[in-house]
Amino acid sequence: MLQSISAGLAGMGELLVELDVGVGLLVGVGASMSASHLFALLANRLRPRQILFHMVVDALVLSLAFLIGIVSHSLMLTLVAGVPLQPITFGNRMGVALWPGLFYVLVAAPYISDLIAVTLLAWVHLNVLVLLQAVYGVPLEKGLVISLPGYVLSLILIGLLFAQRWRASYNTLAREVASLS
Repeated sequence: MLQSISAGLAGMGELLVELDVGVGLLVGVGASMSASHLFALLANRLRPRQILFHMVVDALVLSLAFLIGIVSHSLMLTLVAGVPLQPITFGNRMGVALWPGLFYVLVAAPYISDLIAVTLLAWVHLNVLVLLQAVYGVPLEKGLVISLPGYVLSLILIGLLFAQRWRASYNTLAREVASLS
């Protein structure tokens, strides 16, 4: 059972290595995460220019959060596994791990949004672990030590953005709906 799971993860790692889309996927993931907030922006009756501004800034900040996570993974890989590399080289190899984030726009779905968000972010983390094993030969246990600090840092930055900007939009919308009742 455990060997079949390990073989499946190794096959998934080989497939991800073949995709090799690089760091450019960061902007797509950031835009998808930003688009999940579009409904609240529209409901708050913002003008199109304001909506575009919010979405672009959010996409860039979210992309930056993942980029900081990738740089942290790179530094940890150098420290823990002794693999000397440039962060951009590592980012180009590991960027494909973020592809589940392209579906983050689905987090706008009511009632199941938290489950979708947690699933997608866990999938991204699993992809990083699998790629560390496929590209650098790092065992999954050591890969967890290497990738966990960057993953947590990315989640904290994303959480801060959600808490600060997005929750304010949802609270404004809730107040307006409550005043209509």
